Amino acid sequence: MKAFTEELKFTSPAGSGSKLKWTAGTYLFYHHAPNKQATHFGEDAPLVGAQSKNFSVINTTNAKNAGFALYGQANYSLNKKTEFIFGLRYDYQHTKQEVLGEYQPDGSPGPIFETQSDTSSEVSFSALSPKLGFIFHINKGSDAYATYTRGYRTGGLTQLSLDQSQPPLYPYKPEYSNSFEIGMKNTLFNNLLRANFSLFYTTISDAQVPTLILPDAITVTRNAGHLKSSGIEMEATAIPIKGLEATYNFGYTHATYSTLKLAQNGNEVDLAGNRQVFTPDITSMLAIQYSLSLKKSSLLKLIARGEWMYIGEEYFDLVNSIRQSPHQLLNMRVGVSIKHIDVFFWGRNLTDARYVSYAYDFGGIHLGSPKTYGATMRLSL
Repeated sequence: MKAFTEELKFTSPAGSGSKLKWTAGTYLFYHHAPNKQATHFGEDAPLVGAQSKNFSVINTTNAKNAGFALYGQANYSLNKKTEFIFGLRYDYQHTKQEVLGEYQPDGSPGPIFETQSDTSSEVSFSALSPKLGFIFHINKGSDAYATYTRGYRTGGLTQLSLDQSQPPLYPYKPEYSNSFEIGMKNTLFNNLLRANFSLFYTTISDAQVPTLILPDAITVTRNAGHLKSSGIEMEATAIPIKGLEATYNFGYTHATYSTLKLAQNGNEVDLAGNRQVFTPDITSMLAIQYSLSLKKSSLLKLIARGEWMYIGEEYFDLVNSIRQSPHQLLNMRVGVSIKHIDVFFWGRNLTDARYVSYAYDFGGIHLGSPKTYGATMRLSL
């Protein structure tokens, strides 16, 4: 693969005292991804519906993507208490993809015929994404804010697969989101306590969902429907005594598809109301870290850290048949930091919790890592 990216960003002068602070820039990229993959069928090929044995199907895909973005954001202070936010981003992407399918029996020096003739397709996508909001400075350490942001994820073309029901070079549409957020940020007691919280509500249209296609094990993106997501996020960090820091994060998300219709066994199934995939309803983490300086110069430090994580109910397929119940993880780390050298001994999933970290919609499941111990040394110059 070959990739090229470039970004230019300009900002207003720091410390100018102006009521208007701005950032503007441009981003461009080029990505070339050729891929040639053979799926081999042996003696048991008829078990998956093949008409012959001992052959390979070779799929060749050549994808080129190029695009650019222009963006800008300005913060204007109406007075000492109120600050307004204005932003706008323009994205453009052009995608071209070529595919070729070939059949090659075992022992043959090369393919003997084409299963998919050499063909290509190209599509272009563009979008305007605005951002609006305001910040109210309650006092020196507390701010309240509200924002609206329109998000965008570009579309594309599907790959060539062995599944005849998934035509190659089929365009899938961009995904758009509208996000509303209100919250507060607080720094209290001379930076000894930081506490933030926010409420959010997001709608997503033409939600893109990756789907694994077998037996060639490629991923095809589909527009699954419309999604609504709402919830709350909270975080707090406290330093009760010197060297001791406690951090707690909590998030609750309720995300369901308001419209979701999929084809199954030749019929259309309405799955409206199902939960969004890969989205736990609750995420929570408590981390406590203690740093002790062993010398007055503070170059030698003893550091100990413990983490408790709680991950709520999660689904891995659109039908919501593959479910992971809530589970907890316990991690630890202890070591020393000496100027440019860090040495740590660590352990993850100390309770040896058994849980699903990822699952495919056809039923294949990947379990999370079991209880694991290790050591890490890091040198920084």
